[in-house]
Amino acid sequence: MGRKVKIIFLALGILTFAFLLIKIITLPPFIPTKLVEIPEDKNAYEIGKILKEEGVIKNVKWFLYWTNKYNVQKKLRAGIYEFSGRTPLKKVIERLVKGEIAVVKVTIPEGANIYDIGEILEKSRLIKDKGEFIEFAKKNNLEGYLFPDTYYFPYKITIEGICLKMWNNFKNVFEQIYDEEINEKNWEEVKKIVTVASIVEKEASLSMERKVIAGIIYKRLKKNIPIASCSTVEYALGYRKKRLTNSDLKINSPYNTYIHKGLPPTPICNPSKDSLIAALHPLKTDYMFFLSKGDGTNYFSKTYSEHLSAIKTYLSTQSNSDTEISNEKN
Repeated sequence: MGRKVKIIFLALGILTFAFLLIKIITLPPFIPTKLVEIPEDKNAYEIGKILKEEGVIKNVKWFLYWTNKYNVQKKLRAGIYEFSGRTPLKKVIERLVKGEIAVVKVTIPEGANIYDIGEILEKSRLIKDKGEFIEFAKKNNLEGYLFPDTYYFPYKITIEGICLKMWNNFKNVFEQIYDEEINEKNWEEVKKIVTVASIVEKEASLSMERKVIAGIIYKRLKKNIPIASCSTVEYALGYRKKRLTNSDLKINSPYNTYIHKGLPPTPICNPSKDSLIAALHPLKTDYMFFLSKGDGTNYFSKTYSEHLSAIKTYLSTQSNSDTEISNEKN
């Protein structure tokens, strides 16, 4: 009887030791508050490795074991998570499955307009309805002033909060290169610069062409000649086209710079720093015309006859060539 009791106590001791050992092995490490980014398209092993490197979990194998046991390895969501103290492994997995992110990383590309930005914000699940964002941006005349950049937004930020952060970023960048604070007195000049920069952004793919195009735009404005920018027509249409048709170029819109002289009512996109610099410091040349060659570059002409030759070379097969010619005669 005494021997049986000893065996029972020994077995209990071994089980207790094993239990404590598992607890020690799986005990989550203690970490100060930190943000951990789980990128898109990472598998469970890669996610586990990131969590271990960041000190959130102790063992990748245990992470893989439990995510497999719960059948959630393909349900782990990307995002930026906040961890602090000791977070149990089960809780870590649960947060990744639910997508309980603390911060949303959003990249707004150079040249995006408010419609593009609304789409990006909705896809990132930062806002529920892109229409609400677009309406807010329109109401507050924010097109052109939402600086393209990579942002880290709190998960429950408001549309107003998003726009304010982007506006402040624009303001900081612009004032740095403008060397003057934006105020009521210089606002019309600021708007003109940003509007020109927005056209430059859409018309120039190469940085070296930006200042040249800016110079041409200012020259045509001074001579009261239509800018004739396809990008402004595309903004009026609401979508981009490889080549515009005759009917496109006749669209009745204040943004159509083929039929209206001067600048469009607002910027047509949110320009990059390079385009803002180009609009602030345009290059003086003898060029009066720029024409997209369809390969991301532009052909620059000094005279109308040279421009016509360029049209025949690069747009001879396109239906809008006659319209291009007729508009330049005005």
